[in-house]
Amino acid sequence: MLKKVLWGVLALIALLSLGTAALYFDAPLRLSVFLKPWSGFDIAFAPPAPDYTRDDAWTALPDVKDNADVVPPESGASDNQASAEVDVFFIHPTTYYKKSGWNARYDEVGATKDVLEAGVLRFQASAFNGSGRVFAPRYRQATLYSFIGKGDDEKAALDFAYQDVARAFDTFIADRNQGRPFIIAAHSQGSLHGMRLLKEKIADTSLAKRFIAAYLIGSSMPREAHISGVGPCAAPTETSCYINWNSVADAKDREGWTETATTWSKGHYHLAAGAPNTCVNPLAWTLDAQAPASANLGGLPFVKSEESFPAVVKNLTGATCETGMLVVSPPVDDIGFTFGVNQGDYHIYDYNFFYMNIRANVAERVAAFLSR
Repeated sequence: MLKKVLWGVLALIALLSLGTAALYFDAPLRLSVFLKPWSGFDIAFAPPAPDYTRDDAWTALPDVKDNADVVPPESGASDNQASAEVDVFFIHPTTYYKKSGWNARYDEVGATKDVLEAGVLRFQASAFNGSGRVFAPRYRQATLYSFIGKGDDEKAALDFAYQDVARAFDTFIADRNQGRPFIIAAHSQGSLHGMRLLKEKIADTSLAKRFIAAYLIGSSMPREAHISGVGPCAAPTETSCYINWNSVADAKDREGWTETATTWSKGHYHLAAGAPNTCVNPLAWTLDAQAPASANLGGLPFVKSEESFPAVVKNLTGATCETGMLVVSPPVDDIGFTFGVNQGDYHIYDYNFFYMNIRANVAERVAAFLSR
């Protein structure tokens, strides 16, 4: 009897060891186990829709105190939303990683909300407050796994999230924008939705005359996005164009961005499949450029949400567009610039590394648009 129990225990240990090894060596399996929602996408179980006529459906508004109002200390930057002549419609990236559903509640609490408000608004949306009034809708964002799996459920979740963004934009234009020029700004999942927004809501419409530019950062965005009248920005003051880059270390495997990443063009979601990526260098604001660290006006390290907004670090990193990716070389001995980095992929630092350059370019691009 004891031998049978012993053999049973050994068999169980062997199975657990094999399972652990499989999870360790098989990244897709590991991601599926820890991130894939329990069941397929079903709109019948979708969380309630936000009402964009209400302020609580927005995570940032120019006349409400929020973290999009912050500026780095001793940087000379200021929050000019009260006097700004243009608006910024900011679409936030993925902050929802749960398995409980394909799409988050728009008012999701816990880590989803904390990362959005203490991270995204502070380090990304605030980069636009020197030149524009910042409007950032909450929406029923697709869960992170929607970018890992490649099936119909993933596309349905992304499409569902986009429908919220589209409704928010319609309400923004109808009720809040007051006919002013505007910028579209976003990161990651938000940039995917922004790309579609350009095609379906702005290009070839009366809004095109008021459209300044789209900062669609951190997404696999084809060089040829097939958006009528809107192409990549080729100069620092060019308008009616879009901007994108993806920050990686020189040794980073780029297949996840150039081959298997989800993108949107020609009216549908599909894999990047080797299509040339858009890379506008944020230190030069031209396509496929390279620039030294001396051109970096200041980046921001990540700090905990309860800490004060950090000071900028000048000359933080240079940047070189290479095969559609932005190659960077930040310090690797500082947790403020390495937190969340995945094998040389600096995705979450796309805004941080070039924060002051973004602020400066937005001001320059807005001035050029208004002067015309």
